[in-house]
Amino acid sequence: MKKNFATSALVVSLLTTGIYADALKNSLTNFMNTKEKSSVVDLGNINLNAKPKPKKPSIKHHKKTAVIATVNGHKIIKKDADDYLVQRTQGKIKDFDMIPRAQQKRLISEIAFPIMVLDTAKKELNAEEIQSVYNRAWMKKEAQKVKVTDDEVLKVYNQIKQDAMDHNQTKPIPPFDAIKGRLKMQMIEKRMISNLMKDVKIEVAQ
Repeated sequence: MKKNFATSALVVSLLTTGIYADALKNSLTNFMNTKEKSSVVDLGNINLNAKPKPKKPSIKHHKKTAVIATVNGHKIIKKDADDYLVQRTQGKIKDFDMIPRAQQKRLISEIAFPIMVLDTAKKELNAEEIQSVYNRAWMKKEAQKVKVTDDEVLKVYNQIKQDAMDHNQTKPIPPFDAIKGRLKMQMIEKRMISNLMKDVKIEVAQ
């Protein structure tokens, strides 16, 4: 801008003297045909409507033992979130830090749900109800450890059927397939009780 302004002033000054007219014409022609070197950035090709490209957020990697969230005072560590993520995605994603923040919050909400249920249950259930919940949870967990085959269930079914015949029971025994599931569960519960009570010392007061 300064160079152009200075050139314009020089043109006006020289035009007032005829002796410099031809020289000025040649000088201006050369000036207009010469590309000006400047450190100023050319703004001619900039799209003013273009949106700036968003910067890719940097990923912060946490240690396995790091607390990544708190839910009503309950701390959730990175390892627990990773383990849940593996389970949730069937092993496709294993690192909590690698998922978008919106998905991180959603995942934490899912992890927090049973925690909130437990907190609420402790406030609203009485001791007997809480004990019942614990019992059912333990029974379900232990039941998964006890293996009872269909052959074992069939053997017990045939024994029941034989006992009914020996006692001339008139009530018909349901078909095996109709009661197999219920009979299997009863056998599992019986084995669980047997395993739990085998080393228990019971003393009856006199």
